[in-house]
Amino acid sequence: MRMSTPSTRLYPRAARTFEEAYANADYRLPLQDEQLDAFYVARFESGARLRLLKQELVWGAERGLTTKFLISGHVGCGKSTELNRLVREIERDETLRHRLFVVSYSVNEILDLQDVDYTDIVFSIVVGVYNHLEKLDLSFPRDRIDAVIEWIQKEIERFTTTTLGAEIEVGSDVGVSKLLRFINVLGVKVRGGGTIGREVRYKVKKRAPELRELVNEVLRQLKALSGMNVLLVIDDLDKLPKREALRVFRDDGPFLTLLDCMAIYTAPVSLMYELGHSVVTEAYHFYPVPMFRVSSRQPGENSHLHDIEKMKEIVYRRVSPELFEDGVVDRLVRLSGGVVRHLIKMVQDASLYCATFGHPRISHEVVEWGVNEFKRDFSRRLSLKDYARLKRIHAIKAYEDGEEAWEYLQSLCVLEYVDADYWYDVHPIVQLLIAEREPFLNDFMDTNG
Repeated sequence: MRMSTPSTRLYPRAARTFEEAYANADYRLPLQDEQLDAFYVARFESGARLRLLKQELVWGAERGLTTKFLISGHVGCGKSTELNRLVREIERDETLRHRLFVVSYSVNEILDLQDVDYTDIVFSIVVGVYNHLEKLDLSFPRDRIDAVIEWIQKEIERFTTTTLGAEIEVGSDVGVSKLLRFINVLGVKVRGGGTIGREVRYKVKKRAPELRELVNEVLRQLKALSGMNVLLVIDDLDKLPKREALRVFRDDGPFLTLLDCMAIYTAPVSLMYELGHSVVTEAYHFYPVPMFRVSSRQPGENSHLHDIEKMKEIVYRRVSPELFEDGVVDRLVRLSGGVVRHLIKMVQDASLYCATFGHPRISHEVVEWGVNEFKRDFSRRLSLKDYARLKRIHAIKAYEDGEEAWEYLQSLCVLEYVDADYWYDVHPIVQLLIAEREPFLNDFMDTNG
């Protein structure tokens, strides 16, 4: 399958200058609002998966179910964008819009993700609900909204005072600032909240049943206010470090599944290998966000060519073809390994380089400069032992040791793809590093077996 370079008329938001290209290629933020219309490209199977998930949400809204979903995938593969698109689809769907009260937020915007446990996540839900209520339009009576907000404030204050056995002074703070002050006193690591002793967090955990009832009562208040089932959409849980991710989803997993609402949580693809067939996973419905495939599992296969064209479209929707030399976009796509964030970052870096040094178009030489930047980032975390293991994974397209899965998948040194089943390959830029170290690797493997 081959697609000719698109006409610039196809994508009116495509940048015509490197300054515009730099802005359009902001890889740090997921697509939302009008950006979805301008830049979103559906991957193979994503439409079908979205329809399946939406159907489950319709049934859950109708029957008042409390189903929990895990959206898994690599960091940078586009999970947040898919969630934003899903929320927008719900808002535009006449059936769902009047049956689901959606509270969507990024946990990373509320919490310091280091040393997080279920108590932090639960209180982030309270803050997410609180923020959402404060921003509601007049489709709900303001006095009823204010009553729920006031109730949340009082309940958090009561829980804090009861847990610590003392009145808490929060100064002149009001609104969400006052709420965050109480939560920080309880040891929840809100951003910028300071450090709290472990004994305080221990006191909170001893009151876990009461804490769960508190947040469930918040959710019931929402249901009463809106007359709808509640759907929580909590993004960026896939960014939790390994210890915290296992604590939240495995050790404390039942807590999140017992919330009195429907919920969608993001999870790192590496978590699936740690949980395996654990009973914890039975409480969730899984919806993986598949990677774009930029190579094939077997030589001679061409099933990945469709995805390559899709990734080219991702670039051309943002940046006009006239800013690239021939073959550059195809090369960038293949070098990205199918990681959307890496592809967009390479385009942004190249745009900055060309604007700074006066290059009229992004050339293969400019791409080489960007590749070297990525190579340096990857090489900092890899030893000769890692390169030897990665060379083996690249050869057999599989893992031999499940213990390696978390580190290599989370760092994007190894990428997971799916055809009829799952298979793996080393990131193309890491493959370049392996090739450069080939003489040393042969000696290392001879010495170490």
